[in-house]
Amino acid sequence: MKIIRLILIFIIGGPLTYLTYKSQFQVLFGESIIWLFLIVTGVSVLFWTLITDIKLYKVSKQPQSFALTIICIILIGIIIGLELKIQNNLNKPTLLRVFYDGDYNGTGIVFKENGTYIFHNSAIGLTDYYYGNYKINGNKITLDKDKIDNIENIRHLEVREKGVEFHDSIKNELFLFQVDENGKIITNGLEYRVTIDNRKL
Repeated sequence: MKIIRLILIFIIGGPLTYLTYKSQFQVLFGESIIWLFLIVTGVSVLFWTLITDIKLYKVSKQPQSFALTIICIILIGIIIGLELKIQNNLNKPTLLRVFYDGDYNGTGIVFKENGTYIFHNSAIGLTDYYYGNYKINGNKITLDKDKIDNIENIRHLEVREKGVEFHDSIKNELFLFQVDENGKIITNGLEYRVTIDNRKL
């Protein structure tokens, strides 16, 4: 019976740890159902293990009776630690947030105040996340990469105003454009609408 509980602990704890780690790089639509199943099953196994270990301890009076419970607690600690680290990175103060809506896909960049960015690329239920560093000078932003996922010529970016039709009138809004080293807008480059701007220009 002990070996069965040990196998169940790793069958559930292993995927939960992996999914937590993977969530900082990729999220799949519908993955929450897998999360829910693993968490509910995991909690059940945890209580079963704890109750069984308590019964064993009452008989043997040996601390090692709680070995499987300790393994559960260690796995839970690893999972919580990973999740806290991920959330800490996501919740760092945002300087600038931009997004490109491509109907079935979407691309966004979150520029953090500490000089790091989070680039996310979504397509039909799958979102990939990429991380890096950037430098900013006024409206000009320089990334540490020139290609991220399937987006090329993205090293040089610049925030500019663009006239957008709004209720039969033209309204100027901020967009982030892909530009070359000379500041010329790249043909066929994406135009990212600025959704958050905390810069102090």
